[in-house]
Amino acid sequence: MTGLVARTVLACGLLTSGALALPSTASAQTVTFRACNHTDDIAMVASSYIPLGGSDWRNMGWTSVDPGQCKDIFETANGIFYARAEVKDDPDSFWGSDINQCVEYPGPYDFYTTSEQTDCPEGEAAMFTEFHSNGSPVFVWNLNPSD
Repeated sequence: MTGLVARTVLACGLLTSGALALPSTASAQTVTFRACNHTDDIAMVASSYIPLGGSDWRNMGWTSVDPGQCKDIFETANGIFYARAEVKDDPDSFWGSDINQCVEYPGPYDFYTTSEQTDCPEGEAAMFTEFHSNGSPVFVWNLNPSD
């Protein structure tokens, strides 16, 4: 791939389908992003979201979620956010399928990017899933063995 298409697909700077993923003004409601691990392995969660009261994207990882447990990962008032989960110590076993975002191995990591950035200022690109809160105060991401 070349040009804008490649930059869009390979971007770590939060571009999706060529459009900026800016803070949603339609919903000022706080959303809690919760990951629930339904596997027999420890899951490590990375996220990219706009913190409450912020305007830049916070990229952070890795939050540990034990087997059979749920954990609140972050809060945001933005209706769009991104996450990736991996089986601990096995980055080839992961959940994430929509867009590349930035991660750092082995972590932990915590840095900010703007909506206009199209490269990883730190770390490397990895596949994340894009989520939409759809007005729910708690968004639950179920990590299942077959996903």
